[in-house]
Amino acid sequence: MTAQPVEERAPAPDLWVSPNVFAFVPSVPGPALRVLLFLLGVQEPGGRIVITQQAIADAVGLKRSAVGLALQHLQFARMVTRLQPGVYTLHPQISAFSTPAEADEAVRRLDADDYLDVDDFEERYQDTVAAHQKELKRKADERQAPPKPPTDLAAHRRKRGRP
Repeated sequence: MTAQPVEERAPAPDLWVSPNVFAFVPSVPGPALRVLLFLLGVQEPGGRIVITQQAIADAVGLKRSAVGLALQHLQFARMVTRLQPGVYTLHPQISAFSTPAEADEAVRRLDADDYLDVDDFEERYQDTVAAHQKELKRKADERQAPPKPPTDLAAHRRKRGRP
């Protein structure tokens, strides 16, 4: 059996990441943590990541649908933002930068409500997950509800005084 050729990659630039990056991780599901670790390793300076969900799935050994759910949980935690399909950005407090000064500047530009290092970080995440689950249940119940009877347009017009 012959060995497969190894894909040549340019050396990654030296980046600075805050050593307390993992202090901000709430109790996300395991696949979300795997995806986060992968994203931390492939980000551009400033936390920008251009990658498909399928490429993430292939890299971390998950199904694409599991990666989608993992990314959703990371978005609930405000650690990842989806800018458009295939383009994501990491929160400035967990992003890598070329220098510590660049990291400090990016964090200073955040609004106070956007910081991850707050006492209720886990609670905010759990509340967001619960609200999402509630909305999913509402939509499912709506789909299960019997259809409303058709509107009697003639009766509606009579109520409004129209012929």
